[in-house]
Parts: sequence; C-alpha cells; structure tokens
Amino acid sequence: MFRALFSRSEVRLFFTISVLFFICIHSIDAFLAPMLISEGMQPEVVGMIMGASGLATLFVRFPIGILSDVVKSRKIFIQFSLLLPLITWPIAYLEPNATTLYLAKAADGFTAATWVLYNILFIRYFDKKDAPAAVALLALAGPLGVFLGNCIGGVLIHFFDKNIGYFVSSVSALLALILTFRIKEFHDAARAPTLKACINSAKRQLGDSSVWFIGLLATIVILVPFATRDTLTPIYAQQLGAKAGILTLLSNVHLIFYALAIALCSSVFYKRLGLVNTAVIGIILQVISSIGIPFTSNMYLIYILQAVAGFSFGMAFAVFMSLSVVNTVEDEQSTRMGLFQTIYSVGMFIGPVAMGLMLQHVNLSSGYLMIGALSMLAAFLTPMAARSVNQRQIKMSATQIPKISATQDYANKI
Repeated sequence: MFRALFSRSEVRLFFTISVLFFICIHSIDAFLAPMLISEGMQPEVVGMIMGASGLATLFVRFPIGILSDVVKSRKIFIQFSLLLPLITWPIAYLEPNATTLYLAKAADGFTAATWVLYNILFIRYFDKKDAPAAVALLALAGPLGVFLGNCIGGVLIHFFDKNIGYFVSSVSALLALILTFRIKEFHDAARAPTLKACINSAKRQLGDSSVWFIGLLATIVILVPFATRDTLTPIYAQQLGAKAGILTLLSNVHLIFYALAIALCSSVFYKRLGLVNTAVIGIILQVISSIGIPFTSNMYLIYILQAVAGFSFGMAFAVFMSLSVVNTVEDEQSTRMGLFQTIYSVGMFIGPVAMGLMLQHVNLSSGYLMIGALSMLAAFLTPMAARSVNQRQIKMSATQIPKISATQDYANKI
C-alpha cells in the first residue's frame, strides 16, 4: 500500500491534497487561544471562537454525506468547502475581532466536515479488497498535516507578526483547491440513490439507540483534546512563560503519541486487550493526564502528561470509531459513520466553550477536574455501550444479502 503512494501519481496527488486539508483546518489551533487571551479577550469569548469549528461540523457533516450521495459528485463539495477558509482567514487578519475569528473557525469546521468525502474518493483508486488499507494510508495525512501546520505556524508567529499565522490556513486551502482540479472522480455504474431513499436510510440510523450511545461516549473522549490541548493547556503553558516554539512542541507531542496509539490499536491492543479494555484503559489514562497538568509547573512533566494525553486519546477514540460500524451492512456504513461523526462533533464545540466559561468564572484547574470527572463516567459506561452494539440488529430487505463490516468480522475473531 505504501508502494502505491510513491509509485502512483494520482495517489500521491490525493494524499498531498489531504495533507494540505489538515494544515488548513488545524494550523492555528495551537496558538489561537493563548494569543487571544494575551490580547485581552474574555476567556468565554475565546471558548466560543475555539468551539465554532465543532459547531459548524455538527450541523453540516450529516447533510453533506446525504447530499453527496444524491448528487454523486463529491469533488464539488470539497472544492466549495476549501473556498471558505481561503476567504475568511484573510478577513480575520485585516479585521481581527471576535466576529471575524468566529466566522473563520466556523469555516474551518465546515471544511473539516467534508473529510468523510475524502475517504470515499480515495478508496476508489484501489480494489475493494484494499479499501481498509487505503483508509489507513489516508489517515496518515492527519497527523502529518497537523504536524506541518504547527511547525509552519510556529515559525511564522515566532519570527514575524503573530497574526501572520492566519495565512497558513488560507494558503494551504488555495493550494489544495488548485490541486483538486486534477482529481479524477470515479462514478459508480449504478444509478445514484434518490433523495427520498437517502432520507429513509438516515431515519433508520437516527432511530438506532446504539449509535447515539457510542456517539455520546465518543463526544466525551474527543471533548478532552479540544478542551485541553487546544484551549486550556496552551493558555496554562503561556502563563508559565511558554512562547510559540514551546506551544508548537506541546501540540506536536500530543499528535505524535496519538498517531502511535492509532497505529498500535489494530496490531497490538485489539488483539491482546480487546476493544472494550483498550477503550477503558485509554479513558483512564485521559483522566490521569487531565487532572495532572494543573498541579505541576514543571514543563518537562507537562510534556510527559501531554504525551500520555495524546496516546490515551488515540486508544479510546480508535475503539469508538471501530464500534460505530460494527453490525452494519456496507450500503449504510457511510450514513452511519456520518451520523456518528455528527454526534461527536458536539464535543468539539462544547469542550472549548465549557473551558472558556470555567476559566472566566471559576479557575483553570476546575476545567481540568471537570474533564477528569466526565472521562471517569465514560470509562464506566463503555462496556454497556459495547454490549448495545453487539445486540444491534441489521435491518435488510428479504432479498438483500447481509454484508457485515470488516470491523465486525475482526471483532468476532477476537
């Protein structure tokens, strides 16, 4: 699979676009909250700005999945989404205030909502049997893109004007948009589903309580990095005297260990621990990393806790992503994944907003403690959520042959 990345030009092109996509939506995250706090903006307003991307993703991810199936052209949605940060971040640079920054982060959220379309387009370059490996290959674009975005943004902010980092998002969006015109979009020979059929499928997913249960726990798990890594921890590090370079390193430490945990889940943790134990251990480690940070001023210890936070997030979140499509027919996996991603987008919004309110009206430590308490609740409920997924009934017509997801087949073997 890695050989295809280096030997096939269309695969290299799409992977490059995906890396630029992640640079676009995450390059400013490690610096924005402490930057705005230092400029005198109220913490609750900063929390609203940081949560804007999650709120936008929440409202548009599920409808985009449905509409793209009906229109049967996903590239046009990707191109339109890249236009938004290309326009909004220069406006935020020229008029840096709460409104323009909120709109810019919301544009990032709208763009982020199209990630599921990237996966669908990318797997068309490979045989069906290679689809899981193709998705895993494309997933590498995430940590690579965020890492590059952090490094580029950190260098620009350190040596030039701090607001110059806003242009990293718009420039990467422009480059990605230009490259998308070279994408060859493959269309299925089958007729596109009607809007009515897609809506009926969506209704079936909305009525599945197990998706909501798993999605709720994933919301808590993903709330942790958005509340700590992107909001509280940079602010706390800046209070300890950290500059742009340190903030870049903190974010990248989290990112590197997150990627490492993702890589180890399917090859090590799932086989030796099982899905449920992997998630529970990951969430408990999230608790330790969250409540430990506000009780130390040693930056080296904060680096270690940040590494634990990234690793634990990778362990827990990978499991919930896997469970979301267990016992699901292939024809409905995209819709179910879209609903699952929509549900956990709530955490991307609530996390920064809640931390801004806690910082404004209580103190910084209270935010970390609240995160720890929510994570403990998630660890307790995870086995119950897994049982609800195993009891999920697959609804299909009398003539339909059930095609169970590869994840379920793998889980059954375990």
